[in-house]
Amino acid sequence: MLHIINQVGRKYLIIALVAGFAQFLLLKWLYPFPDFISDSASYISTNREHLAVNLWPTGYSAFLNFIHGINTSDYFLVLCQYVLLLFSLLYFFYSVLYLFQLSGVNKTLLFIFLFFNPALLLLCNFVLSDALFFAVSIILFSQYLWMLHKPTFINLCFQAVLIGLAFTIRYTAIYYPVVSLFAILVSGYTPRVKLAGIVMPWLFILPFIKHTQDATKAITGTPEFSVFGGWQLANNALYMYGHIQVDNNQLPPELRVLDDSARAYFQRAAPTDDDLAAIQGTYFIKNRNAILKPYLQAWANSHQFQAHSSRDNFQAWGAVSPTYKAYGRYLIMHYPVPFARYYLWPNTRNYFLPYLEKYSNYNLGLPEMFTGPAAWFELDNPAVYTRINPAAAAAFFSYYPFCFFILNLYFLICFVDFIVSGKIRYWRDFPVSGIVLAAFFLLVNFGFSVFATPVVMRYQLLPMTLLFFFCLYMTQQLSRKKQDIKPKKQLIPLSSSQVR
Repeated sequence: MLHIINQVGRKYLIIALVAGFAQFLLLKWLYPFPDFISDSASYISTNREHLAVNLWPTGYSAFLNFIHGINTSDYFLVLCQYVLLLFSLLYFFYSVLYLFQLSGVNKTLLFIFLFFNPALLLLCNFVLSDALFFAVSIILFSQYLWMLHKPTFINLCFQAVLIGLAFTIRYTAIYYPVVSLFAILVSGYTPRVKLAGIVMPWLFILPFIKHTQDATKAITGTPEFSVFGGWQLANNALYMYGHIQVDNNQLPPELRVLDDSARAYFQRAAPTDDDLAAIQGTYFIKNRNAILKPYLQAWANSHQFQAHSSRDNFQAWGAVSPTYKAYGRYLIMHYPVPFARYYLWPNTRNYFLPYLEKYSNYNLGLPEMFTGPAAWFELDNPAVYTRINPAAAAAFFSYYPFCFFILNLYFLICFVDFIVSGKIRYWRDFPVSGIVLAAFFLLVNFGFSVFATPVVMRYQLLPMTLLFFFCLYMTQQLSRKKQDIKPKKQLIPLSSSQVR
């Protein structure tokens, strides 16, 4: 990497490090304490109660535990997250500047976006998996580009390890092997090496899935992989419930009580569009009166169950999760058109204009952090404050969703022009293959985000980063003559003896 830094320019590294240090000091002056939500407490309770599984993947909890073993300070945690993010951005920056020929102006614009971006800076202050997941993911995408440019066996192995690591941090990474499959297929590896590369990520993913299922079964009695997945599926399906007529008699017997609860809720207090918009994408999970949590409470009452710990809470959520998963799947399979209209279409709009969520408040607007995090960081006083008006910060970040929308639209226009101009015919050759890979990644991310997850701004910072770079590059390329995009030489598949 040193020769790449020397070739691209050391000045970027020096400026990024000096500016990064100054920005970290500014961040901690504005936000003396890290930012928390309920998920933060869950990550920490996994460590405090020594749980092998919880509602969220345990990779970030392991990271927290490792950092905590070195220093218990919350400042130290935020610093570590920032350093990891900074160096991942440097790796991406130097990789793309070495692999793609950007003009001087575009280099400067990309540098400013990566290293003077308040959204990325603030991401490191969240006690959430976002900064770590972003860092791993941006390095992973850089590896895809290196695989296309220089298909060595080391690059292939590195991307497999990164996918496995990302999957332990956030289950969103379940679609990363799909992107990896595409990258490997268009790369210059031989068929046998391609097959090995396709299989390798699963050597890390499948054992983690098995471990999670076994640990979940030990607590809940059901070998589920993602307890939260059942809740999410039912939540998504319930967005259309007020617009369909469910025949309760046709439901499997074990789902009828839940359906009775859903029908009664919508007859009594059907949520308005404003109600649904107020709780971004997870209304039926977070609202205490909206079907799922009352059903959970009814289960607890019938089993005389009381939750006194995160383990107990996980057990309760896991007990009803299979029912929720089956119910959500039934509704979606039997009413696909209403589901598309009342969940997928609104979520598509949300994708292009993501909710600000964490960027619109600090610590959920609470004056104190949760008890668990306060104890974890060994704070005598759980009170938190900022030196910036949260409303002013929210007003500033409110421009980000619009920027994300514009970048998506502009990328689409450029990509269509790329196709019409004929430059796409070199899609198997670098750097055109890099553009096609980016388009494929963005398409898969769009599909997964719309169907499976709440769409919030912090989840879309990685796509936004890729969009920004490739919009710069495609604008530059489309301004040239057609023949300029043609590679000087085609990538030739490497033989087994050539693969290192």
